[in-house]
Amino acid sequence: MNQLTEMYDQLSVALTDDSLLLLASAVATFDPYWSEFDDGYNDDEDNPLHIALAVTRGAFPDIYAETIERIRAGATYQEMDRLICKSITAKGIPMDNLETMSWGIPLVSFGVDLEDPEFYAVHSAALPALVPFGVDIPESETYSIDVPECIYAAGRAIAASLHEQDDPRLRQVGWLYAWLFGCSGNSLCDLTIDDLYELQPLSWSPDDIAFAVEMIEEADGIMA
Repeated sequence: MNQLTEMYDQLSVALTDDSLLLLASAVATFDPYWSEFDDGYNDDEDNPLHIALAVTRGAFPDIYAETIERIRAGATYQEMDRLICKSITAKGIPMDNLETMSWGIPLVSFGVDLEDPEFYAVHSAALPALVPFGVDIPESETYSIDVPECIYAAGRAIAASLHEQDDPRLRQVGWLYAWLFGCSGNSLCDLTIDDLYELQPLSWSPDDIAFAVEMIEEADGIMA
């Protein structure tokens, strides 16, 4: 046995005899970023996986632990991307790719802009519900559709009235009008994507995560 292997054996014995060294070894193995993310992460960080590790370490320890294990096993970035996104989606926050994590919790907007002609092209099935309000759908191309404010007031009043009905079919129509006129009470259903971008993003804190999951579940129910 040469001197190098003897030193290795001595270090191994010392490691098993010292509880503090054992703890340090465990931390280095299971939480290699224990000191790197003490101050959070930089929004300007150009490595999405680095940000994802910082977020999951604080918000989803189980996902972080599995990610570290996969990294040690030699997983590729694409594999890590799929793993983390799938795992966070399973917790109630849909994610398509890691690049969105640095902006906070990603949210999807279902909100309607009745003045946008593109809405009527995409949601043609909703047009019969707007006919009673006199919304004029132009046959030629235009940049904007004039929707008087009184139409919004009427639509919201009807939505509120329908929600109070006993017939579930009428309540369902009420949710339709609540979506069309932005009065469902759920921000994801009421705000357009442009409106949503103007708001402060939700952070990856426990409270914001719980709020986001609740809001997403409610929005999915309303849209269904």
